[in-house]
Amino acid sequence: MNRVYERRWLKFAKGGRMKYIGHLDLLKIFQSAIRRAKLPIAYSMGFNPHQRLSFALPLPLGVDSVCEYIEILLDEPADLSVLDEQFPEGLRVLSVYEVSEKVQKPAAAVAAVDYRLTFKGAFDETLMDSKEILVIKKSKSGLKEVDIRPDILSLEYDPVGAVNMRLSTLNPHLAAQKLTDSYELVRLELLANKNGDLVPLHKIAL
Repeated sequence: MNRVYERRWLKFAKGGRMKYIGHLDLLKIFQSAIRRAKLPIAYSMGFNPHQRLSFALPLPLGVDSVCEYIEILLDEPADLSVLDEQFPEGLRVLSVYEVSEKVQKPAAAVAAVDYRLTFKGAFDETLMDSKEILVIKKSKSGLKEVDIRPDILSLEYDPVGAVNMRLSTLNPHLAAQKLTDSYELVRLELLANKNGDLVPLHKIAL
């Protein structure tokens, strides 16, 4: 018989010095915070049990975020907001959502991502007019040239020196570097497909 866990999605902000912390180190921070908070975390089975955690979409280095998600499985109900007391500066709990068993994992649900890019100096206002946008990406077989134009869903320019970008799960640096030489990025929201519309990820959990 399959075991039933308390399933939670935790939405958190990541910024400041923490934006230079990589995905694996972030996982270790969560694991340590959960242990210190003495939360009833569920563990995997086998010879090397590990905490049942899964992030929605790894955040590239150097990007701030106000919309990161992690799924946490618990053996019993618990208040995940207590993790705020265990986090280092730059991590902050925003919301916690109960999730039914029918909802897919957050990593599988992400269909698009909203970013805000701020820049100084020149930028390319004509990028969306291009039929193809070629970049060099690393793959298991080495470097290869790929067209990222289909992954840039929309760009909205703001005269104050910013661009709102809606991308697929593409690394935002690849699009940003085609727009300008100097920039800062904030991830605003992870989006999922619900009845043909893109909605904030947490809305499929409600």
